[in-house]
Amino acid sequence: MRYRVAVEDIEPGHYVCWVLDLPGCFSSAQTQEDAVAKAPSRIGAYYRWSRERDPSLPRMNGPFEVDLVEAFEAHPCVEDPDYLINAFFQHDRRPLSYWEVAVGLRLLRWTRDDLLALVGPLTQEELNEPIQGEDRRSIAGVLEHVVGAENWYLSQLDLAAERSTLPDGVLGKLVAVRANTNRQLVTLIGEGRITESCGERWSARKILRRTLWHERDHTQHIAKLIARRDRQRGRI
Repeated sequence: MRYRVAVEDIEPGHYVCWVLDLPGCFSSAQTQEDAVAKAPSRIGAYYRWSRERDPSLPRMNGPFEVDLVEAFEAHPCVEDPDYLINAFFQHDRRPLSYWEVAVGLRLLRWTRDDLLALVGPLTQEELNEPIQGEDRRSIAGVLEHVVGAENWYLSQLDLAAERSTLPDGVLGKLVAVRANTNRQLVTLIGEGRITESCGERWSARKILRRTLWHERDHTQHIAKLIARRDRQRGRI
């Protein structure tokens, strides 16, 4: 089976290869070539991940092949050189259909279940414990970043939750922001609006693409932080 992919350097030394017709499926590497080369194995992993959450889904066996249809090179915003403009692919122009939103809502539930399975058992002390070498200082800091990014994506279509209405705790913020995301996605069925901020274009499809990627990416990130901490403590 062949799949269309698009690739971008979402930040320096971090290339993401998006499998355009499988929302939430992506591969990452330090080079464009490696990100594309890893995509077939990530497609297989994506189907296994989906079937683990819904055994009624059919098994999908390879080989999987990919066609690179678009590549994007990030570049600084003229008005704010610290802001990198990321990809707006041709695929992002299409409005979301009813069924794409229905699938997106299901995938968002699964990605959130994965995240909560990791952080739910942690105490508040463990969430806030400083982690050496972590840019966001702690697991709670990473979760705050996940919350902030998801809400910021929606702000590109003026649909973000008001920050003043969010709970104080990060776990409560995760719930509140996701509830707003779910509500707003339904309103975006058939929405063709494209906006631009600091030279970067946004659409409903791009918001869903980025939200699914960001949570899955940082769930993997948090899993590595927890595993490293447990090794240091001699738990594994």
